[in-house]
Amino acid sequence: MGNTGKNSEEIRLHTPLGTLAGLRWPAPQDGTNSAPVLCVHGWLDNAASFSPLSQHLHGMDIVALDLPGHGHSYHRHPSAHYYFMDYLWDIDTALDALGWSSCHLVGHSLGAAILSLYAATCPRRVRSLVLLDALGPMSEPASGSTARLCRSLDDFRSAARPKKAYDSIEAMIKVRQANTRLAHQPARLICERSAEHHGTHYEWTNDPALYWVSPILMTEEQALDYLGHITAPVLSLTATPFAPRVNEEKVKARCAVIAHGRHLLQEGGHHFHMDQPAEVASAVGSFILEQEQAR
Repeated sequence: MGNTGKNSEEIRLHTPLGTLAGLRWPAPQDGTNSAPVLCVHGWLDNAASFSPLSQHLHGMDIVALDLPGHGHSYHRHPSAHYYFMDYLWDIDTALDALGWSSCHLVGHSLGAAILSLYAATCPRRVRSLVLLDALGPMSEPASGSTARLCRSLDDFRSAARPKKAYDSIEAMIKVRQANTRLAHQPARLICERSAEHHGTHYEWTNDPALYWVSPILMTEEQALDYLGHITAPVLSLTATPFAPRVNEEKVKARCAVIAHGRHLLQEGGHHFHMDQPAEVASAVGSFILEQEQAR
């Protein structure tokens, strides 16, 4: 019997950085060993984005985190920011809190970018890596550094984003769908976990600081260096047709530097793992179990 959304467990991981929330779909207690799998979502999503996929994965102990500032997890101190690199420490302490010396990693979008760097820098803790519609971190030419820092400072000087009030979850779903190609039910899963009821209205639980413009991005040369240092087996699925933001040549170059990679194209939108969970789980599940058996 596989994992289903009905048997998910709400979890809290108490780390030195703060309390991380998440969902867990434990493997059936039938005496067999199960593969430990840590899932990390994309920007402004949360652990519930892996609920559809979990229903089709078998023989695995699946934990999906809410990243800091997202879902039910802790918010960073107002004097801190959501720097991309800082998430690596959250992943490391989450594994410690789970008592996992190593595991399989599954990341979507921002989560895939974070986990690709984690796999490069902490290889002993990574059994395999699955990247869903993101082959590593965002990058930009060094020539854009000054302009980006200016935008970041301007953004920080402006007043903090006030939290908007919504009359209902349905209203929040419509906003989310307006900014993505998410179908109604996947959007509902994300919105319900990121919504907080305040008497007469709802607000997002997400930290408004998540919208702050990052002061720096790495160069493509740096991104390729990280990807080239991943030693774990890698499975990547990239949405097709390519989104306007995706540089096909850059994708090919990144695939080429990953030593042990399998790279597939998946028809659908950015959240294809929610829209087509059975199809995606077939590729992801067989890959993870293959790597687990090879150990």
